[in-house]
Amino acid sequence: MQVLTMLLPVFLVLALMSSKLFNSLRTMEVQMGMGVVLLRCESPSLFWFVIAFQCLVIGALLAIFYWPFIILPNQVMS
Repeated sequence: MQVLTMLLPVFLVLALMSSKLFNSLRTMEVQMGMGVVLLRCESPSLFWFVIAFQCLVIGALLAIFYWPFIILPNQVMS
């Protein structure tokens, strides 16, 4: 039960990052915050770098979920 309460903020951040990534790929623009918008046609390499960084963050969050639910229960108790 404690693991679920600890992972609730991680799950919320995962949902937020996934929705931001989906919205960025749907509109082909990245909302950087404070009114800054990065368009794909203006700077394609920077746009795809930000998209790749968002994918890495989502992968790290999925790894945080993977560790307590898949790896730790399969460890041999000593």
